[in-house]
Amino acid sequence: MADELELFRAYKTLWKNRTMDGEGRQALQRAIDDELNDLRTHPRLRKTKHEKYYQSIRRIVNSQLEPDMKLKLIEWHTERLELLTNEESRE
Repeated sequence: MADELELFRAYKTLWKNRTMDGEGRQALQRAIDDELNDLRTHPRLRKTKHEKYYQSIRRIVNSQLEPDMKLKLIEWHTERLELLTNEESRE
């Protein structure tokens, strides 16, 4: 499968004109978390994590990425959603 740097670069291709700090595992996790938490949207217009997850998966599936990259990105989004949801339920 893809290494983390390659996966991060593939993720960046999904977003035109979006800057992201760093590269690799931590940068990818932070970018996915920000996406799922809808942090780039004004607070009153934010969608739920599950709505953002659905939109993210559609973006990945409809992209021109290789099937193995798509699958890996979907796995990462699913893992991050589960983690964020579990953290939220503990609060």
